[in-house]
Amino acid sequence: MTRGSIKKTLGLEKLHPDIQYFLDSANLSIAIPGSFLVMLVEFCTFILTFFFTFENEQEAGRWLLVHRFLYIFLFASAAQLFVYALYHKKTGIPFSRVKLDISISIFIIALLIFANLISIEDYIKHEQILVFITIELFVSCLFMIKPYLAIIFIVVPFSVFYYLMHITVGVSSATNVNYPVIMIFFILVNVVRYEQYLKVAENNIVNRELADKLRNASRYDFLTGLKNRNALNMDFENPKNPSLNSSFIIMVTDLDDFKSFNDTKGHQFGDEVLKKYASILQDNFGKKYCYRYGGDEYLLVLPEISEEEFLKKLESCKEKLTDNFHFSGGYTRGFVSNSKDLHVLISKADQNLYQAKGSGKNKIIGNFEAL
Repeated sequence: MTRGSIKKTLGLEKLHPDIQYFLDSANLSIAIPGSFLVMLVEFCTFILTFFFTFENEQEAGRWLLVHRFLYIFLFASAAQLFVYALYHKKTGIPFSRVKLDISISIFIIALLIFANLISIEDYIKHEQILVFITIELFVSCLFMIKPYLAIIFIVVPFSVFYYLMHITVGVSSATNVNYPVIMIFFILVNVVRYEQYLKVAENNIVNRELADKLRNASRYDFLTGLKNRNALNMDFENPKNPSLNSSFIIMVTDLDDFKSFNDTKGHQFGDEVLKKYASILQDNFGKKYCYRYGGDEYLLVLPEISEEEFLKKLESCKEKLTDNFHFSGGYTRGFVSNSKDLHVLISKADQNLYQAKGSGKNKIIGNFEAL
């Protein structure tokens, strides 16, 4: 294996921010049921200790008090993670990656401390150490932890527990063989699971980027970068559009004698002219309000703009044009509450453009009708 592949396997490489966010969001979602399950188990077990003393008609001994403390300790560590994760999941408020990592780490460390203390007592009594094994498996499989951190969370408690077994009862030859095998198995489980989830995250990011490109392709004109007719319909058929229910100035404009540019200087030159005019319009009116309506026609949809400002911007457009080409336009004003209102105004503006073209071109004709 190369150094780069080893770093990637251990999770030492810096992840793309979107992939990291995907993993953190997965951990936030996993934290809610995972921590709640631990809270439920610890609460029920804590209550059962009281039934135990009641049935046996005896006071709680030292070992039972220690157990109760451990149950409360683990319940509290799970509760802090549960509250943090549930709050951000329900409210949608952006979470801090550092705070999430700290909260998860507190929860995991509490689990491992609990597993060591409970299981070493069982081992001294010559009972099974299922609590330790179960919690280690839970830790290695629950969260999307980077492998190098998972190795620490697995190797350290395994080593501590092995030492405790060695200094108390001793370790059998079978345990000497099985113990490291189980530890390595848990590490491999985490590494494989992390890599698989990482691939899922990478595929999701690629798919999202592709979807964004397709969405942009359906909304934006490839040549000029302005929004197209499809975007216009989507914008004004959306009831959440904040610009609706307000006054608009609508202008339809095109380049005069554009066909001659294509015929005499070629389509490539014509494309450059289209891009230049689009750039002039968006520089003056804002890309958000400019649409390529078709061919050499452009549409301006301007909410809450004064007549004075509109005319001033038109003059600025004319000043930026060269002597090689000029434009005509037709505009009108009206109240827009839906797409139907918009298209009525577009039709009026288009009629004014037709009038401008028929009266000598290089003219802007329109009116500001009373609302």
